[in-house]
Formats: sequence, C-alpha cells, structure tokens
Amino acid sequence: MKNMQKQIREQPIGFNLLPKKFSLLQLQRLYEVILNIDLDKRNFRRKLKGLGILKELQEIEESVSHRPARLYTFDEKVYEKKRVTGFNFDL
Repeated sequence: MKNMQKQIREQPIGFNLLPKKFSLLQLQRLYEVILNIDLDKRNFRRKLKGLGILKELQEIEESVSHRPARLYTFDEKVYEKKRVTGFNFDL
C-alpha cells in the first residue's frame, strides 16, 4: 500500500484504476481511499483542473440517485508533453 501511495502522488496512476470516463468525485474518492485521507472537494478539483491533464466531456453520469456529474477523461498526450518538461503531479 505504501508503494501505491507513493506512486499515486508522483504519477497519474489513479486514471488507470477508473473507467475511461469518470466523474471528479470518483477520482477524488479513489485518491482518498489510497492515501487514507480526506481531501477538500474544491481544492482537489481546482488542483486537478489546473494541471490541464483532464479532458472535460460533454456527457454526464447516467442512472445515479443524485444530481448527475460531468464526466472527464485523462488526456495522456497532454500529460506526456508535460512530463517531458518536468511536470509535477503531486496533489
């Protein structure tokens, strides 16, 4: 578990553990479970959107009992370009 915690702070491995299309809440919950911490919703979203590695889709969740959330996908091309230039993924 410690190895996964280290990896998830340094690389976007969380995107490999989610479906291709995911909500920010799903992504946040994944990070909270792996890191065993509570993350502030607004700060988490601001940080992730600021990284520029998420692609917002024109789709929302379906068949959920709450207000449907916007879906996103991981933009691997943008991540690879940023990684080459010294990208820091630390959340």
